[in-house]
Amino acid sequence: MKFTIKILFIYCFSMFANNIFSQDIHFSQFINSPLTLNPAKTGDYLGNWRFMNNYRRQWGSFTTPSSPFRTISVGIDKPFDVKKNSIGLGLIVINDQSSDAQLTVNKFYGSIAYHKKIKKSFLRIGVQGGYVIKNYSKGKLTFPNQFDNTSGLFNSGITSGENSLSEDISYPDVNAGLVWNLQKPRFQPEIGISLFHINQPSESYTGKGNNLPMRQVIHGSGKYLLSKKIFVQPSFLIMNHAQASDVLFGTHAGYIIPNEGSKIKYIYTGVYFRDGFKSNYDSFIGLIGINLYNFDIGFSYDFNVSELKSVTNYKGGFEISIIYISPKLKLNQISIPCDRY
Repeated sequence: MKFTIKILFIYCFSMFANNIFSQDIHFSQFINSPLTLNPAKTGDYLGNWRFMNNYRRQWGSFTTPSSPFRTISVGIDKPFDVKKNSIGLGLIVINDQSSDAQLTVNKFYGSIAYHKKIKKSFLRIGVQGGYVIKNYSKGKLTFPNQFDNTSGLFNSGITSGENSLSEDISYPDVNAGLVWNLQKPRFQPEIGISLFHINQPSESYTGKGNNLPMRQVIHGSGKYLLSKKIFVQPSFLIMNHAQASDVLFGTHAGYIIPNEGSKIKYIYTGVYFRDGFKSNYDSFIGLIGINLYNFDIGFSYDFNVSELKSVTNYKGGFEISIIYISPKLKLNQISIPCDRY
């Protein structure tokens, strides 16, 4: 049975090789990956500069130990005051590797965002542009022409006949987004929308058409202080990309350390669900985190509860996020009364 499924999978792969494209990267801790969530989030924080690092490893339960699905992103951004408003500039690099075919995606982006203050709220608009490089190892794949009727197995030594397939592609990419948030002492709601691949670049390993569809994202959150020590932050994300969709929602709660001299500012924990609107959960996600020495560190794990759970044994993906915000060292102008002599 497994052998038949393998043949069927390889046959389908070859049939659709002219239109191969992969689903975009995604992080379960989407709030802790602002520059991949929405370009308008560039420079959206209180501080001097910010460093961001995200790592995700998934599907290790049914791939070979040396080839799990792995995603890494590293970014930095900085806000610049413009009167009562500000401009954020940022850079982010993303590397993604997918299983045995060694499909590797490298993305390099620059972001700019304008933050307009309107009373106690902010309207933020951002644009992100960059370059994407994708490649894979054709030698790691087998095709229908390589099926050996004598042995009943696939033989990589037989010519595949897929001479028109290249092993690498590259293209420019443009993203944009809009965010509104409110800054109140106890309640800080936020809602945003972002569009990725606005230019719909051509993505084909055969040199023919196959334009990458736009990906639409709607996200929101609301941090609320229940007391001086306890806060909750429900969040959601709705993402659609061609025929693929992703829905994430949940909440986390945190405890603020009251001691101002403590190196730990707060700790938090939470639970999120993926594909919850379909009443058929793909996974539920456990999250814990800590803010230590201005580092916000989050750990999460996706527990797979979809129809694949019998194969994955409920195992999904491990993720870690690290955000460091350098305190803003800006002296406020003050006047000191002085007698004149």
